[in-house]
Amino acid sequence: MKSCKTFTLAAFCIFFLSCNKNKVEESNLDSQTKNSFESKKTETAENFEEFNKKFHSDSIFQVSRVDFPIEGKHVSGFEQYNWTRKNWEFLAIPVAEKTEIGEYEHSLIKTDSLIIERFWIPDSGFEVERQFKLINNKWFLISYNDINL
Repeated sequence: MKSCKTFTLAAFCIFFLSCNKNKVEESNLDSQTKNSFESKKTETAENFEEFNKKFHSDSIFQVSRVDFPIEGKHVSGFEQYNWTRKNWEFLAIPVAEKTEIGEYEHSLIKTDSLIIERFWIPDSGFEVERQFKLINNKWFLISYNDINL
């Protein structure tokens, strides 16, 4: 009878310890998950001005930040096509608050997560518009129209 009580006590201790171990592991997992979530929540968004300089000076970086397939197209006279990695043309002129490009009209709309810049010559058939969007705290070009009729 004594060995039966010893066996029951040993089984109870093993059961109790294994349950307690699981609670500690669950607590550690909950803590890790919470910390991971909090670090993503506090991760700061990429600075647009820094992105803007690099995007317009580094062709490899630029292609990595064009969210192909993008909205918009290239139109020049009768030639027309949508943008792909293969026909992409490097954009060298950074987004600017003001521009010194003579005859062109210019508009810039900026929010925390979207930049829309447009150049055009009134009544000419010429218009360039590009849109940048903050996606997962990184800036991407999501639309580019280059129209010259």
